Amino acid sequence: MIRIIIVLLCIAAVFISLLVSPELANQRVRIEILGWLFETRTAMFILLLIFALGGLWLLQKLFDLSVNSPKQLWNNLRSGSRKRRELRLQEAMDTWIDEGEGHSRKLLKRSKGIVPQWLHEALLIWWDKPEHHPPIHDEKDSPQIIALKARLATEPGQQHLSAEHRQQYLDAWLHVHPGASLALERKADLLGETGDYAEQVRLLEDLFQRKKQVHHIKQKLAVALQHLAKQDEANALAHLRKAHRLYPEHTDILLSLVQALQASGDHQSARRLLLDELKQHDDMRLAQAALAALEQEPLQAFKKMDKPVYQKNRAGTWLRMQLAHKAGLTGIADDSLHGLLSQHESADLWQLRGDWHAEKEQWQQAAEAYQKANQLRQS
Repeated sequence: MIRIIIVLLCIAAVFISLLVSPELANQRVRIEILGWLFETRTAMFILLLIFALGGLWLLQKLFDLSVNSPKQLWNNLRSGSRKRRELRLQEAMDTWIDEGEGHSRKLLKRSKGIVPQWLHEALLIWWDKPEHHPPIHDEKDSPQIIALKARLATEPGQQHLSAEHRQQYLDAWLHVHPGASLALERKADLLGETGDYAEQVRLLEDLFQRKKQVHHIKQKLAVALQHLAKQDEANALAHLRKAHRLYPEHTDILLSLVQALQASGDHQSARRLLLDELKQHDDMRLAQAALAALEQEPLQAFKKMDKPVYQKNRAGTWLRMQLAHKAGLTGIADDSLHGLLSQHESADLWQLRGDWHAEKEQWQQAAEAYQKANQLRQS
């Protein structure tokens, strides 16, 4: 299309020149071709030449129209300008990818027409930093632009917005897109930051029911229930049971549930839960909690722990060893400690060995064990 405009401007410039210089327009022109003699004025010759070239161009386009649709013909006419805008768009994209913002916004404006207007406006906002975005204008901004501004402004890691302003953006986002799951998830995160765990749990439960395939939402809900249990002590046990069902791998939730069970007087369930988890997870925090729950009856607890399933990992072996020591089974305890030191040498194990020697008043051995523990801590 731009080439057609340039040709028309050139033709107009020629005619204006002939009007300004009538002596040039009236000058006679003689052309002899193959014995034929043509004689005319300059203005008429130029006019005939333009008509001849125009006729040839029109015949070409009529031929193209006979084999192509009118839409294809129109696109061909605009192809020159479109190619230039496509190059600007490609350059803008490369600049944004390689250099950040740079002068990509200026190049993007020059590529206008390649993409729809709504997408062009969205890209201009997307490529700019959220702190440079103009405030949301409900009357001028489309729902899509409002949602886009809110999403970019509330991205994790953005430090320029306070919790109050983030809430305003999220409310605006949910006003135009009420079912936006990402907006609901970020609103739940904000509720957790402000300590409103009851509302956070309600929101995450609703979101989880609609998007059960999202594993991280289930984890967030479990953690929110754990925090809610601290605020709602009357229903703490119910909250923690549900949290543990949702996220059984979370050690903090499990330990909180054990504490709640013990506080309710259900010590048997607390012990059974700890032992079941130790069969599957090598976690010293679980072993330490189990030791506190079982050490009142160490011999009976040792008999339950004296099974191969508890000796597959370090935590289970450590708990069995501690119960043996407290039950007076010195030989079993010493052998287990020696085995742990040979496989998992640590300062804590040498400290424990020193304590056991000190209980027997074996001061030389105790001093050597303590010295080894200090060396490991300093290394």
